[in-house]
Amino acid sequence: MIREAFTLEKLSALEPREAAAYFISRRAEGFTSSEQQMLAAWLGENEVHRRVFESADRAWQSFAEPQGNEILAAMRAHALAPQRQARAYWRPAAAVAATLLVAVGATLLLGPNLNSLLPAWQRQGAESAAVEYSSRRGEVKELALPDGSSMTLDADSAAVGRFNADGRTIELQRGRAFFAVKQDRSRPFAVMAAGKVVVAVGTRFDVNLAMDGMTVTLLDGRVGIDSADRTAERVTLEPGQQYIERLGAATVRTIGAATENVTAWRVGLISFDDLPLAEAAAVMNRYSNDQIVIDDPAVASIRVSGQFRAGEAQRFAATLAEMHKLQAVRRANQIELVPRK
Repeated sequence: MIREAFTLEKLSALEPREAAAYFISRRAEGFTSSEQQMLAAWLGENEVHRRVFESADRAWQSFAEPQGNEILAAMRAHALAPQRQARAYWRPAAAVAATLLVAVGATLLLGPNLNSLLPAWQRQGAESAAVEYSSRRGEVKELALPDGSSMTLDADSAAVGRFNADGRTIELQRGRAFFAVKQDRSRPFAVMAAGKVVVAVGTRFDVNLAMDGMTVTLLDGRVGIDSADRTAERVTLEPGQQYIERLGAATVRTIGAATENVTAWRVGLISFDDLPLAEAAAVMNRYSNDQIVIDDPAVASIRVSGQFRAGEAQRFAATLAEMHKLQAVRRANQIELVPRK
């Protein structure tokens, strides 16, 4: 099949959602080198293009893998059915699906109209719209935030962002995230997690939700940590310090250069420093389909230190079993650590 050439002139005539639909459909068929270059250039032009494309891509993936959802399956079948094309160069059936997906995805994921794709502080009179971010098990995702900051989500993590003229807020709902905050003293950057609010202006820090609390590690800049109800005195961290809260009790310690080890999860290395084995296993479980199970309280309380490679649950379990006289018992995709008999 001969495909009509797509040019910069045609691209410039399209609205962002139409261009995103085109790129999604052409990607499904296989990009040419020139289309790949055009996509990269188009994505780099502004934040709206990137967000429209990501929304279309997420929506298309939902349709491509309905996973038993009857509504999604029906919508996908409708989208892939032959329909009359508005433009001659949109011939693939996938383009029809992508067009529908962009419209549906923009409505479901980012608000009632494309205007919501703009950063909220660029829309006078508009309230901040919530933007959901998430990562799958085993997936570490780097994300550009609307204000120019960046967030790296650890595997199996979720957060909700809100940005407007007065402030920038991320609610970390699950897992872990690393933040590189663009300085803007007129709009503080706040991360809400485990009943605390971490406030920064321009800095880099790591927030890790634990089974019974949270840990905040500061690489550079300065952050203040408040209770959500503002009843407790603010805790201020300096670079190289770490805030640890478990079961409502908080401590601050200086770890210096070890902050780089704490954030090594971004490159696939997981560091533990005197953590209970139950908590360490929960972290390792974010990265692998093999799930470590610990039911024995004595085993769960064993303290763990060291660095392990993400995704290697079997090796982690075997190492801990050897070190602490345990037995690793596999049942399907579960590896239970029990006392050695």
